[in-house]
This record gives sequence, C-alpha cells and structure tokens, in this order.
Amino acid sequence: MAKKFCMCPTWWVRDEQGLGRFSAGKDAGQNIAALKCVMAISTAVDFHSRKAKLSLSDLEILTGLSRPMVIRGLAVLQGFEIVRVGKAGRVHEYELTVLEEDAKWGKIPYDLVLKQLPTLPNRGAIPLTALKLYLLLIAFRNNSSETIAMRYDVIEQRLACQRSQVRPALDILYTHMLISVALVGQERQRLHNVYQVLGL
Repeated sequence: MAKKFCMCPTWWVRDEQGLGRFSAGKDAGQNIAALKCVMAISTAVDFHSRKAKLSLSDLEILTGLSRPMVIRGLAVLQGFEIVRVGKAGRVHEYELTVLEEDAKWGKIPYDLVLKQLPTLPNRGAIPLTALKLYLLLIAFRNNSSETIAMRYDVIEQRLACQRSQVRPALDILYTHMLISVALVGQERQRLHNVYQVLGL
C-alpha cells in the first residue's frame, strides 16, 4: 500500500516560541534550510522509532539545498532540540524529538512534499513565511479533518511575520499545489479563509 502521509511532531510549532524562533532577516536562509530539513526527515522517519537514516547527499536531493545549507539547517534544528543527530559511518541518524507533555503530531503529505519541497525557493522572507505557514496549518489542522479555518491576525501572530507577507506566502503554497484556499461565510457573517492541505 502506498504511503499517503508521514508524521511530524508539532510541539515546536505550538509552544511559546513557536514558529517565531525561525526569524527572517540575515537568518532567513538557514531557517528555510532548517524547515526544509525537518520536513525531509519526516518523510523518511520510521513510524515507531521516530528515526531516519539519511546521508547529507540524501538531504540535498530531498530539499533542493546545497550541502553547506543542509548542514546549517541541521545545526538550527539541533540548537532548538527539534532534531537529534547521531552518526554511523557516512549515514546520519536523525530523531524527531517528542515532549512527554506534548506528543501531538501532524500529517505531512508524502508524495506531494517529496515532489515539491526541492522546488520551493531557498532565499528570502516570503519563502520562509510560506514554509512556516505550511507547517502552521499542518500543526493546527485536526488530523481527522480535510480543512482548517484560520484568520490572518492569528497567522500573523503565530508566524511572527508582517501581514503583508501572508498573501504572497500563500501564493507560493498555492502555486506549488501544497494547499487550496476557499473563502467561506454567509452574507451577514464575517468571511474567512478555509485552507486544505493537499495530497493527504
């Protein structure tokens, strides 16, 4: 049976620091690399052990990053204790950390992320915001539901980004076919966006 999704612990999206720990500015490139690496590792993780064995070359292919940026991204993840890294010969073993008090996880579409992750841009505040937004939707979407509603002000707060960055970030996710967006609500109710994570 084909693998439809992979599991990613999401405590680090929902804790006090949240996605604000991945700031833009001069650190945008390495933070993009970190988020791409955690998604790539998620696609290769064993369900029970939460560990994946990958070479740096594997991660270059999975993420579309250069080797130096893969290394920098992994260092960011280790610094935040999101990933633990061990080494056996040429192959590294990566473990996604889970908190005892917060073992929640999100579904990441397997085939779609493998296809689209290397094609996502590797530089700039907007691509970083797009990756953060994608992981925000992954983390807060009910795993039994196809969609999630979220207001712009909530997104802005959770991502610690400027509101002007949200729309172009959504455009990146939309054009890479990672999400769909629908505007819902009745005439006398406040209209709001509902997001669907595609590929699940």
